[in-house]
Amino acid sequence: MRDFKTAAIAGAMSGMGVMTRDAGGTSKDEYEKLAGQLKTRLATLDELIEKKQKLLAENKDDTETRNAIAELQKSAESVNDLSARFTEFEQTMVRGVQDGELDANTIGGLISRNEGLSNEIKAIKQARGKVQIDGVSARNTIMISGIDNAVNINNAKMVPTAENPLTIVNMINWIPTTADLIPYVRETAVSFMADIVPESELKPESTLEFGTDSLEVDVIAHWVRVSKQVLDDAPALAAYIEGRMSYGLRLKLEYLVINGDTKSFKGLMKAGNSLTVVAADNAIDTISTAKAKAYANFLPPETVILNPQDWAEIEQTKGTDGHYLFGSPGSAVQPILWGLKVMQSPAMPIGKHWTGNITMATEGYLRQDATVELSTEDADNFRKNLVTVRAEMRAAFGVVMPDAAVTGDLVNVGP
Repeated sequence: MRDFKTAAIAGAMSGMGVMTRDAGGTSKDEYEKLAGQLKTRLATLDELIEKKQKLLAENKDDTETRNAIAELQKSAESVNDLSARFTEFEQTMVRGVQDGELDANTIGGLISRNEGLSNEIKAIKQARGKVQIDGVSARNTIMISGIDNAVNINNAKMVPTAENPLTIVNMINWIPTTADLIPYVRETAVSFMADIVPESELKPESTLEFGTDSLEVDVIAHWVRVSKQVLDDAPALAAYIEGRMSYGLRLKLEYLVINGDTKSFKGLMKAGNSLTVVAADNAIDTISTAKAKAYANFLPPETVILNPQDWAEIEQTKGTDGHYLFGSPGSAVQPILWGLKVMQSPAMPIGKHWTGNITMATEGYLRQDATVELSTEDADNFRKNLVTVRAEMRAAFGVVMPDAAVTGDLVNVGP
């Protein structure tokens, strides 16, 4: 059995021009020969890339440039073929070690000696595997030349990315998922009839009804172009840009959590996702009524979501003698209303409110968290020394317990 398996492994390797030591070949020589060939082709590829860049920079005639590009493509194909053979060779030897047919020390030594080359191959294959986006137009390209005093950019104090803590998004239970379509159950009606029941008497029946719904995981994304010099010469600025791009995704996520009315985001303010109350003559009384409505279902509310402009008007409310009801303007006024934490979001429509228990009422699904990727192979980036910074995430959101939320207008504006 051992001889048969060894022969099989040897046969697999001989298809690549390599034989194992057990089969009578010299795996060390063949392996390192293949590694050497690949390293040579990588060096040739680098030379061709440099030549192509030089021709483009010198504005040589189209024929010479096209010939250089053709040579570059042939060399790249050769590198891809050699790297595939190299990877297959490694995998075959590793399987042989796992099966006990090859000497682990010998094979380990071969692979470890070429570890740097292996990593180089993986990096090249990963870089060439980037998705290319053709036909895009940049509204704004961030370049070193567009920044005042750019010479000292790395010595300058970078202003921290001033970000809203996005507490609304953070309070939601985001469930990791690998599915594109997510069915979920939501409570549609409830009537609890529990009561004291004498012995041998029939117990009262309660009702608890559910409905099914589904969410389609969707992509939230945006991009911006940056000059390669920004990434190379101003790492602090590059990190700032990446952070802001990621934050931009979460801003849109918060908007969709509140206002979404799509197959992937069925937001807090969507019709049917909450109870409603008739607004009072002022916002403060309306929130009190909404709080009572939520408590009536024994689902204690924990927060109120308001637009910052509406909260500012509440903060500025004065008594008959002119004093502020919510504290002195010179002190830190805690955003609390009727014992509920007030969460401010520009995404909440002005004049509206959401009052309830957000942790019980909602459920979010996260297929891919905010990810920022860079590519030089987008459109004509390579020729212009530009880099496309793309930020994206995949998520879905829905309300699973409408009775835990109350919405409506803040103020009754009359007929």
